[in-house]
Amino acid sequence: MMDHAVLALATLGLVDSISFMIVAPSLAFYVEKLGGSQDAYGFILAVYSFASFCGKPILGRWSDAQGFLVPYMISISLSNLGGLLYAVAPAFTSTQLTLVALGRILGGLGRANSALGFAYVARALPASERTSVTAILGGVQMIGMAIAPLFSALLANVKFDLCGIQFDNLNSVGLVLFVINFLSQVLVYFLLPDLAPNNSDEASDQDDKESEWSKMLRFICTIPHIGIPFLTIFTFNFNWQFIETALAPASADALGWSPVEVSYVLGAMAILVFLGMTSVHKLSQMGVTDFTLLCYGLMANALGYLLLYSSWQRDASVAAFVVPVFISAGSFAFLGAPNRSLFSKSVDAAPELSGLEGTMQALLSMASSVGGFTAPSVVAHYCLRTPAMVDVSSDAREFTPVALLSPALGFVIFVANMVVGEPEEKVATMTESDEERMCHEDGGMNGVEIMDEATPLNGDRRNSDGDSPLKSIDKMHKSRRRSLLETSYVRGSCTLGPSSEVDIFNTET
Repeated sequence: MMDHAVLALATLGLVDSISFMIVAPSLAFYVEKLGGSQDAYGFILAVYSFASFCGKPILGRWSDAQGFLVPYMISISLSNLGGLLYAVAPAFTSTQLTLVALGRILGGLGRANSALGFAYVARALPASERTSVTAILGGVQMIGMAIAPLFSALLANVKFDLCGIQFDNLNSVGLVLFVINFLSQVLVYFLLPDLAPNNSDEASDQDDKESEWSKMLRFICTIPHIGIPFLTIFTFNFNWQFIETALAPASADALGWSPVEVSYVLGAMAILVFLGMTSVHKLSQMGVTDFTLLCYGLMANALGYLLLYSSWQRDASVAAFVVPVFISAGSFAFLGAPNRSLFSKSVDAAPELSGLEGTMQALLSMASSVGGFTAPSVVAHYCLRTPAMVDVSSDAREFTPVALLSPALGFVIFVANMVVGEPEEKVATMTESDEERMCHEDGGMNGVEIMDEATPLNGDRRNSDGDSPLKSIDKMHKSRRRSLLETSYVRGSCTLGPSSEVDIFNTET
């Protein structure tokens, strides 16, 4: 069943990345053909990301309240409608650009469901498997980015009439969006097992007085292990957009590159990120901790962008341009999945956030969107030098010193992670009656009973040679806070966590 879920989520990620990358190369020409200005192009480009930013908390909270299937079906339907509006816009002479913009807004709202995938993984899988699966999903998105240009090539000579509307290589993109999103919708409907609503049955007195949104904001601002991942994912997307924004103008000035050479480098970046995510998947399975993977990624990212600033100079060699790009690209895989996994672990450890996991994942995705739609203007206006500015500079660099913001972000977040350390394993609060029942029933007091982690998609038990964590999905006594227990049984004692040294009680004399 879990294989079906991963297939459905991976397909969604593939379609999301293709949908974004198939529009990007042709949108400027489409807007120009419909009589739009460069400002109109910029606006239509921005509203997509902004709509995604606005839709993520709505879908996240919806998934907490009603499960995942309905939010997925509605959001993908919005993407379908957005693709159709994008395709038929030329048929409405007076509102062409408005329909294109509306189509992109609906597409952005639909793509906000990317946050649901992370929330689904966080709720359905045990912590030990999240990084691996998240890396797989991220790798599939990179494949989508790499193959999207093939769709553009296939549409290059398209020209036909359908229902009185003429389609060409520009507006036929909308039909492709509709078809691939509809196919993904069918696949999700039949393959993705829905999860029960994640509403908590109990609330503390403080929860009664404090709104959910203010509570989540309080945790983000006051708990470092929850707040720092927001800075990490912002840096991830900001620095990714840094390269995408700066590469074309800087390489054109320094190396005389055309869009063809730029596309080669961007394609190679996607391949490197995919290989990096494969490495993260393997290393996670080998037992390398998410914290170690993340710290490596932050330092490699800071190094790559420091080299980017220092080596991008006019008349520099091709190697001086591409090596820093490739170092930076290789680091992104180590920033994505491990950061998500650490964040999920920290949210799980907060009983007050029970029932809000989907919303928290959506808020984290919003931080990524902020990095995405702020980076282009910041890089273009404050970091990049114009050719005239490079002419009069003493170092012939393509960047101003403001570009050092990118490596500084990576280094500062690395230091912050080292200061706060790795999140501790979740320890559940139990009453004495819970403790006695857990350690006495089924002969657990006098023998060894080993159970594997149980999740909504994995309820089987498997034997193990050593202590294995138990994630209980049964409701515990009404007086304890709602959370999943991670407990292991050893002969004669009951200990907290798979490796904790703290005994709840010890029956040996």
